[in-house]
Amino acid sequence: MLYDYADIIEPSALPAKLGDLKWHITGFIDGDGSFPVVLSPVPEKMFGWLIQPRFQVELRNTNDSLTILKIIQRAIGTNATILEGDNYLKLVVTNRRLMLEKVIPFFTRYKLALKRDDFGTMRFVCEALAAKKHLTPEGFKEIIREIASQPTDGETRRKWPYNDVIKHEEAPRTRKANEPIFPESADLRHYFAGFIDAEGALGYAIAPQSKTLTPYLTVTHQNTAVLRKLQRVIECGNISTGRLQIYGIANTSQKILPFLDKHKLIARRTTYQKFKNIFKLLLEGEHKKHFDEVVQRIRSLNERGILRDHTLGTIPRTNGEDMAQHQDGVA
Repeated sequence: MLYDYADIIEPSALPAKLGDLKWHITGFIDGDGSFPVVLSPVPEKMFGWLIQPRFQVELRNTNDSLTILKIIQRAIGTNATILEGDNYLKLVVTNRRLMLEKVIPFFTRYKLALKRDDFGTMRFVCEALAAKKHLTPEGFKEIIREIASQPTDGETRRKWPYNDVIKHEEAPRTRKANEPIFPESADLRHYFAGFIDAEGALGYAIAPQSKTLTPYLTVTHQNTAVLRKLQRVIECGNISTGRLQIYGIANTSQKILPFLDKHKLIARRTTYQKFKNIFKLLLEGEHKKHFDEVVQRIRSLNERGILRDHTLGTIPRTNGEDMAQHQDGVA
């Protein structure tokens, strides 16, 4: 079945099983996907509003981003167009039939952990529209109440206040968000490979004065439950200010590389290969002979837009044996 993707990517770069790939996609969507319900004022509509549920993923415009979007498109079974801008790529599904027949069944089987409330609202609205509830006053109100009571994660912004849509009626209370429910066993590890593919950053912290290079993997998310779960799966790292931070030579060689070699990244596979190539140079001591050249390669890796809010000026507290140092006689 994975050979169905051979025109997009070599099958050896994918997980061994189709089901594993689909869990990878779910983890990726929990990081970088969304399920908004867009309200737009349209006077021609019966109650003056267009209700449009959608599924979308927007990424930076890179070859690997295009690859993962094509894989998601095919795995879910949509034929939605991938939109391209100067700095972004976007997969958007708005066709209600595709939402009901492809998107909803996929994420009903491969369940989201972090965005299940958003998905649940989108699903409710799709099914209500299919049942033509939006054509009756009470049905229309029911849909708007569902949208207005949807839990928010601190990033969600509603463009239209409830009373702009439903006049002279108290707005419903926002529901409490459900706790995430994660898959188990091997499914969980493939889910987290996808989540790292979306929310992870691989790079090297540079301390110019001591000429110290320290590899790291960081994963950032405001929901610390997912970070704690990932910390237990990888069996290393510290959590601080919404970020799981894994630093050092030992953690990289014993934890990060074995996990990511087995549970392959797709959207960051070029970044990961560069990360591994630099790590090999450090293990071989090339930084002691050609420090500036290694730093140049590191800066090229670090500046590819993967760091997000990571601060290279914050040097981790690790001992000398767990860093690559330029000084002679230091590993």
